[in-house]
Amino acid sequence: MADSCNRNPAALCSSAQGSNTVADGVSSTAQGYQTRTNNSFAHSEGSNTVAGNGRSGGGAASHAEGHLAVTGADTAHAQGYATTASGDAAHAQGYLTAAIGASSHAQGARTRAEGISAHAEGEGTIASGRASHAEGGAFDLARNLAPTRASGESSHAEGIGTIASGFGSHAQGGTNNITFSPGPRALNNFSHAQGLSTISSGIASHAQGALTDARGDLAHAEGYLNIASGIASHAEGFSTVADGDYSHSEGSNTRTSSFAGAHIMGRNGDAIEAHSWFIANGPDEVTRGIGAQWLASTGDMSVQGRFIPGGQDYAELFESVNGEAIDVGYFVTLVDDKIRIATDQDDYILGVTSATPGIIGNGENLRWKDQYMKDEWGRVIKEEVVIPATYDANGMLIQREEVRMQPVLNPDWDTSQAYVPRIKRTEWSAVGMIGILRVRDDGTSRVNGFCRPNGEGMATDSEQGYRVIKRTGPNQIVIILK
Repeated sequence: MADSCNRNPAALCSSAQGSNTVADGVSSTAQGYQTRTNNSFAHSEGSNTVAGNGRSGGGAASHAEGHLAVTGADTAHAQGYATTASGDAAHAQGYLTAAIGASSHAQGARTRAEGISAHAEGEGTIASGRASHAEGGAFDLARNLAPTRASGESSHAEGIGTIASGFGSHAQGGTNNITFSPGPRALNNFSHAQGLSTISSGIASHAQGALTDARGDLAHAEGYLNIASGIASHAEGFSTVADGDYSHSEGSNTRTSSFAGAHIMGRNGDAIEAHSWFIANGPDEVTRGIGAQWLASTGDMSVQGRFIPGGQDYAELFESVNGEAIDVGYFVTLVDDKIRIATDQDDYILGVTSATPGIIGNGENLRWKDQYMKDEWGRVIKEEVVIPATYDANGMLIQREEVRMQPVLNPDWDTSQAYVPRIKRTEWSAVGMIGILRVRDDGTSRVNGFCRPNGEGMATDSEQGYRVIKRTGPNQIVIILK
């Protein structure tokens, strides 16, 4: 029954205190001004608060405090100004916040925690995905309202105008003016967008920097205005595009041109083959070009310009006749396709064993010479091979089906044997055939004169032969071979 202050403890063991208060739940308490409890064990305090709004039938053991705070679910808690906690065990605090999902938490100003176990904080943020988290919000630099939104389950949005809509996604950063460009958006499962107005729309993709776009699954775009649209691709730098699967573009205005596995760097250029490497060097965006390249189909490398080695001669690798090492600085000759130290009886001189070659031919430095089948001219035989698509355990496409031209393996190749490159084997020597070379001599050779090998393969003075340009020691000279 109401008393002179219109306090009305209407339910069993309830308590109403203050003015115009109503305690309508068993063992509930209403205190302050125009507060009300509508369910058992509820507590309302302050001004115009309601613990258990009566429409949903919930609100047992809930708590509303402040002004115009309302709880509508069991064990909910609303505090502050015009807050609403309508989910079981939800908590809303601050100004005009709403905790709608069960066990959710909204705090700050005008935030909404709509998902189960969601958390919204800051100003104007919305966490609608289960176990999602939205924070930040408020105004962008142009003073436009730019709330953050976490709508994906277990997602996280923070900063200004960010959106995390993918499962387990993360968006952070912001935008200068949301009217023209939203903040970072993480739109797919496990994606991550950060920085200024970035987008990650591929599964587990990552976009960072400013205005970058990671469209491909597992792709990464970073820097400014870059796009990574191929699966597991990477674009970095300025205005680059990695649109081939597991391709990589970097530098400025480079593109992988949809070629899988291509890598391009530099400026203003386009890849021309899959699984190959390029240095772009176009003068501008219209006049595009390549300065250097290595092509997977042939193994050929090209450079638009000069190749400047540190060595002094062109050499080829040759094996010795007796299988033993030949030291540097000796004249050598051929016996069939192998070499020995030359003598004064040899009419033909192949060259000089070189200590500092600039270029080495016949190297076979990367693999056994007969690892792949070859035709009668020594060309590697290739065949068309279909590489099947690859999926992970969850059915996610990792690599698309691809048709490649691959070399045919030699059945005699023994995979159990570790290959040792010729340059590291003592029986092979680099024989300088063109260029400047140091050679051993018997002390008789004259600068500006000529020399030929003596009986021990060392230089000796001669009326004709190889030009001597310098003496570097009592038994060493420098000659020209051409």
